[in-house]
Amino acid sequence: MPEKSLFTNFGQIGIIVKDIKKAEAGFAKIGIGPFGGLPAEPTVRWEAWGKPTQVKLKMSFAKVGPLELELIEPISDCMQKDFLDKKGEGINHFSFFVKDVDEVVKEMAMKGYKVVQRGWRPSGGGYAFFDTEADCGFMLEVIQR
Repeated sequence: MPEKSLFTNFGQIGIIVKDIKKAEAGFAKIGIGPFGGLPAEPTVRWEAWGKPTQVKLKMSFAKVGPLELELIEPISDCMQKDFLDKKGEGINHFSFFVKDVDEVVKEMAMKGYKVVQRGWRPSGGGYAFFDTEADCGFMLEVIQR
């Protein structure tokens, strides 16, 4: 019998773009939007591959039914910029909302998946990106909500 999935609350699709305003206009043209700011507290601390880092991004969000569409324009060197440089614009990650990011990080480590990038918010929680691209074709993110 399959184990219970940690990923039952699919919430977001993240798309890396070169120009966030141009991308917002393109989505508006097909009827998706409006786009706005962060749906959660800002991140106050980051790690990439387990080391402290700073991440600078322009981000914009639109609700599409029950999902969030996240547009990301990377400003600093980070995993999102690496994606843009290597692959160009496109879908970078799928996000699932979870109750406890730390619990998911532990479970994913037991399955052999490393955390690529992690961020913490003032009230706790935050998010984590996992290196699932080889197995899934995209990064997997969990967001504590």
